[in-house]
Amino acid sequence: MGFSVPAQASGRGIALLLLWYCAIVMVSMVGFWLGTHRSRAASSEERTNTVWFERRYFFLLLAAGAVGVGYAFFKVGGIPAIVDSLSEQTANDFSNALSGFAGPQTLRYATILAAPIGVYLWRKKVIGWPYMVAAVLLLVANSMIASRLALLMACTVYLAAWVRGRESRPVGGHSALRTWVAIVLIALSGFAVLTALNYFRNANYYRDAGVTNPVAMNMYQTGAYLAVPAQISLGVSDAVAGGAWENEGGAAASLAAVQPTFLQFNKVAKDDSWKQASVYGYSVTFAGNFFTNSVFADTYAEHGVWGWLYTIVAYGFAGYAFARVFSFSPVLAASAGVVAYCFLEVWRVQILTYGIVIFLLLLTAGSAFLVSRLRPPTDR
Repeated sequence: MGFSVPAQASGRGIALLLLWYCAIVMVSMVGFWLGTHRSRAASSEERTNTVWFERRYFFLLLAAGAVGVGYAFFKVGGIPAIVDSLSEQTANDFSNALSGFAGPQTLRYATILAAPIGVYLWRKKVIGWPYMVAAVLLLVANSMIASRLALLMACTVYLAAWVRGRESRPVGGHSALRTWVAIVLIALSGFAVLTALNYFRNANYYRDAGVTNPVAMNMYQTGAYLAVPAQISLGVSDAVAGGAWENEGGAAASLAAVQPTFLQFNKVAKDDSWKQASVYGYSVTFAGNFFTNSVFADTYAEHGVWGWLYTIVAYGFAGYAFARVFSFSPVLAASAGVVAYCFLEVWRVQILTYGIVIFLLLLTAGSAFLVSRLRPPTDR
């Protein structure tokens, strides 16, 4: 994993890490509690839980995703360029070819909602399988030209919809068995897709390192995603707790820690955002080809102690947002999975303020508002 020198793991450093994560959990739970105690009119629940609303809401998301993916394919050079890049295993060129700012290509992220909601509605027999397959294929295309984050976030979106929409009934032996079989199949399918995406993106890098098996490549990639944040978090926490590295930050300047990314105008490409040991005060040694290393360490390195404080408070708002969104009908509650994924990534990368998260929540609200204002069919 590129660790020529393992990070120091001291008791005081581990205590600081525990304090950080416990603070996030506590504040987010307070936000969640406040969100669950907000009342809402029952009429809106009845309207958004109808078949006609669910179908129209899905097709609106599907259309947005199709426009975004189509535009992104056009920007990266069309089908010939995509075929050439895939054959040479340089799919990372796709994301570098797209603008880092909001535009028509941003609509491709609608597939994160459309695909899992399509699967959910197909299982409910609300839509036909061709529409579900189209949504899933658009999601895979988006993951290929952008990042694997879309695929992983879509899984949490589906989980939120499934949990919100499941019927209250006792779980028997056969039902439990089917659930476990479904979980295993989903996990295997997800691993297979991630293996393919990793191969198309990073195969040349792993070949240079002597790894030729695509499954082994994905295992190494997964290990790096787990080990690098652990290495850096331990090293930084030990240095900060021991006083070897101090970065207090400023109360005003550190507000950038929770600034939405679409308000950040000095963006760099992924390949130009790799970090070196100097970023972390030389408190840890790691391979320099990583850029999503640790929320704990990156926040302190860029924004200091004040950045930690603002980030913890931001997760309180995230807990509140999750509770509010999850209180709606299943197709809308699915978007709570977007917020849930932010919590799942808190050990590695801070995506709570990513434009993609804010866009998906605004897309949910805007699409729901538009569909609810349409006249319902007479045969609903």
